[in-house]
Amino acid sequence: MSLENRLKQLESKMKLVNPMAEQLPDTDQFIRHFGLDPVAVRDAAINDHSSIAEVICKMIGIEPREFVRLLKERANLAR
Repeated sequence: MSLENRLKQLESKMKLVNPMAEQLPDTDQFIRHFGLDPVAVRDAAINDHSSIAEVICKMIGIEPREFVRLLKERANLAR
């Protein structure tokens, strides 16, 4: 499952749990949070035939498994 799909899935779950919750950031805001340009990330993903998550991992210098672990940890803190 791509990172973008997983984020959308998490957003939809959060909306069901708390309909009054603030709007969750979109994928571009998430990418900007890492100090990356969303357009450059998407272009690199298309050129490399890889997912946005893989490109983010390469650009910030982190292993994909560690990235997923950190995302899950962060999502659990938000609950």
